[in-house]
Amino acid sequence: MAIFFLLAVFSIGPSVAADSQLSEGQVLYSYEGNLSEKKVIPVSVLSIYGLPGFFIAEAVKFEAPKDNWKISAVQLYGYDGYNGSQESAPEERNIALEIRDKDKNLLYKFADSQLPYSNYVRNATLLYPLTIEIPQIAVSDEFYVCFYDRGAVAVGSEPLNETSKNSFIYIENELLPAMLPEDKNVSIPLNWLMAVSGK
Repeated sequence: MAIFFLLAVFSIGPSVAADSQLSEGQVLYSYEGNLSEKKVIPVSVLSIYGLPGFFIAEAVKFEAPKDNWKISAVQLYGYDGYNGSQESAPEERNIALEIRDKDKNLLYKFADSQLPYSNYVRNATLLYPLTIEIPQIAVSDEFYVCFYDRGAVAVGSEPLNETSKNSFIYIENELLPAMLPEDKNVSIPLNWLMAVSGK
């Protein structure tokens, strides 16, 4: 039921706040084109999978432009349910972010309250760029950014016609295609909207 609500309310492109630039260095994107022209759906894996979703991440595979490329920030588009009313102010919850190498070995882990990064703090009622600065983490070849929304932030995604080659859900060291269940037999392939900056 919650999935259909998300699709009905957030299936229009203009609901995305203006593209925001990451601060420095080279930026890698999980998507192509202008976000304001895309159909964007905010998705929380906790709302889809229930309590097990607490341990499931939205994951994106990137490829480092050179050996020993250093990631300095991760950006995704999120929505915490804030619609401008005091009643919709979010409760504090934890989010987490991981950087993993091509073999899924953990390189970096971050956990914090979602509030410093929330729509509520910015008085924004649309999907908003959520940027997490991290210590410079060196990566080479392919690597994964895994974000655990834990019900605090619905992550922006774009529906696709076929399974994405770079967007996954990460469960217990396994990568599964990012899909939004529509009913018992139909799922919509998704591409998580994320970017990383580094040099």
